[in-house]
Amino acid sequence: MPAVASLSAPAPAQAAAARRRRFSPAASVSLRRVASGGGSSWRSERRLMSELERTVTAGAAERVIRSYVGTKSERAALAALSRLLMDSDPLAIPFYEAVTQARWFKWSSVHAAAVAALLEVNGSTGESRSLISDSISQHVQSNDEVALFYCDLMAAFSSRGLKDRAVDFYTELRSMPHTGRKAYMAMIKSLCLMGLASEAEEALREMVSLGYQPEAFQFGLVAKCYGKSGSLVEMERVIASMSDAGIRLGTGAANIVLSCYSFCCDHSKMLAWLKKMRKLRIAPTAKAYNFVLNSCPTLALVVQELDPSLPLSTAGLVKKLKSVSTLASEAELVHELLASSVLDKATKWSDTEVKLNLHGFSTIAAYVLMLQWVDVIKGRTLPLEVSVVCGIGKHSDVRGEPKVRELAQEVLSRMGSPLRLSTRNKGRLVAKRDRVTQWLASLPVPEEVFR
Repeated sequence: MPAVASLSAPAPAQAAAARRRRFSPAASVSLRRVASGGGSSWRSERRLMSELERTVTAGAAERVIRSYVGTKSERAALAALSRLLMDSDPLAIPFYEAVTQARWFKWSSVHAAAVAALLEVNGSTGESRSLISDSISQHVQSNDEVALFYCDLMAAFSSRGLKDRAVDFYTELRSMPHTGRKAYMAMIKSLCLMGLASEAEEALREMVSLGYQPEAFQFGLVAKCYGKSGSLVEMERVIASMSDAGIRLGTGAANIVLSCYSFCCDHSKMLAWLKKMRKLRIAPTAKAYNFVLNSCPTLALVVQELDPSLPLSTAGLVKKLKSVSTLASEAELVHELLASSVLDKATKWSDTEVKLNLHGFSTIAAYVLMLQWVDVIKGRTLPLEVSVVCGIGKHSDVRGEPKVRELAQEVLSRMGSPLRLSTRNKGRLVAKRDRVTQWLASLPVPEEVFR
């Protein structure tokens, strides 16, 4: 690929500085999906980043990259490339060049679009445009495939602040003939990532008029785009229009509405919507659980301060929120979530172990979940081992800082729990059944949460 191969690797100091600049997380979903290798992939990726930071010349960085791509699996190499692109690291450019030369290389619209945007950000406009034209001439077979590529370009450029270029791609997309449901679905997604809710809704209507049946996901994207901009009335209108299209309100759309209400801190609407979801038997997801609890200011302060008066039971927590919160609905919101099935999904029971998995939960949500979990296991016959899985901070805002683990250790310690950090797994707290049973018997009988 001449547009990429002609570029030399950026200076390591420049790359290290850029590594600290992250772009809009909303637009990096496709890259994040590839980057989330986990396990050994994550460890080898960390070693790669460490090696690259130690290099002092562009040539040395290129040698490290070529060696990594040449010796690692396709999955590991693509995960590392996606990570570099998510971080807008200039070293993603020579890394992409090395990937294109691998025997297993398959052209990816998402990666090509992200590299083109990164080239433009770094001032290499000519190389960026060459990469785009080469991609279209060498790898794209039909108008619909060109349309999908333009959609990825819109998302990649807008996420890096290049909104004018993203709009240029949209203009080209609208001027070209294309058909097909996939193209419209991709267009709606990219317009929503750009924050263009009304244009996305127009594309949704056009999709319906052409006989392409949209899914609840497309309605959810448009509704979320309106909701995140504060246009809650428009969001509610789009959600209501789903029934006109013959689409039932499902888990995804219902939780999107909840997340938008929480984003706008409209607690009364959040509460009413949660009650509606319960009547429709739609359970909140772990993400929605996070959104709602994170939007509760008094609860957030309680968890942040961890003062001696920290409630150590669900009843105590609701009682405190009722007495000190300035929001009448805050205590009721927490109570409504306590009645949801989120805890059931986070808890795994077997003959040998009961495990509470806190992966994916914020510190605030993890605190509420732990209090709820203790209430539940008090009334059950326990298996041989009891554990709480907290992780080691791979998904924290600052990677490697295990905030949830620190909170879990502190709260359980204050409760007098025998659970301690496992010697084999630093992200897991564990204790044997007999000790846990003895501890639970010493706790006071739980009060009614609401009277």
